[in-house]
Amino acid sequence: MTIVSVAVNVLSPIFNTVALGALLSRRFQLETRTLSTVTIYLFSPFLVLGGLAEAQIEGGEIALIMGLALLMTAIMAALSLGTARLLHFDRRLESAFILTAVLINAGNYGLPLNEFAYGQAGLQRAIIFFATTSLVSNTLGVFLASRGNHSSRQALTNVFKVPLLYGLIAGLFLNITGVQMPLPVARTVDLLGQAAVPCMLVVLGFRLSESSFRIARPRAVLLAAGMRLIAGPLIMLVLATLAGVTGVTRQVVLTQAAMPTAIIAAALAIQFDADAEFVTSVVVVATLASALTLAVLLTLLGVR
Repeated sequence: MTIVSVAVNVLSPIFNTVALGALLSRRFQLETRTLSTVTIYLFSPFLVLGGLAEAQIEGGEIALIMGLALLMTAIMAALSLGTARLLHFDRRLESAFILTAVLINAGNYGLPLNEFAYGQAGLQRAIIFFATTSLVSNTLGVFLASRGNHSSRQALTNVFKVPLLYGLIAGLFLNITGVQMPLPVARTVDLLGQAAVPCMLVVLGFRLSESSFRIARPRAVLLAAGMRLIAGPLIMLVLATLAGVTGVTRQVVLTQAAMPTAIIAAALAIQFDADAEFVTSVVVVATLASALTLAVLLTLLGVR
């Protein structure tokens, strides 16, 4: 498959959804905070719960995918923190910079992309990666979003107010034990989980419609976006090679590592009054640039 065909067949449905969200918001002047709150507190926890509970992957492979995701995140956090300190960013910008470099859009962008690119096997593995990065988003992410304007104690308290963490725990429990949810509960979980992906894409569309396309702190934004799109997959390439990962699992972890900054980073910045302008600028730049970087990567990975 050529770069053009990858862009058209795999990436364009995702960007089409974002564009429709932007058009809808511009037409009806819709409020972003409400939808972002519903996505964080209702839809996303059930997406993770259902995805983990239904995943048909052996425990060893689940642990491998989760380990790679966590290790890459730790390296990215250390790299971005060191960069921020080297450039003498203030506390608020430092927190936002680390937030944008660390949080991966492995859910609303990564899940449909991996399904389109690698089929059901890719989607199942992508859900494991997403669940792991969701844990990061809703612990470290919430902490970083909060610490810009709140004390560390308040920031840590905010972590436990986000229910996705509990959806992750419940999903892992169901997957490991093999316990089946009652049919009405399972159908409720599926319905709510299915709403998460399009809603998070629409949230990005809303944010794009509100943006003046004036990039806040352009050098820092480009640096954060570059770290997310280039450093991320390069780090994962080294880790996956050292771990001997092959096949569709290798394709998925490399693709997920190359995702742009998570939309939830902007949602968290809005929710906890962090530097939303800077975070949103990185989300926009990284997401738009990912159309090229991911098209190249998927072509190199042999997507057909």
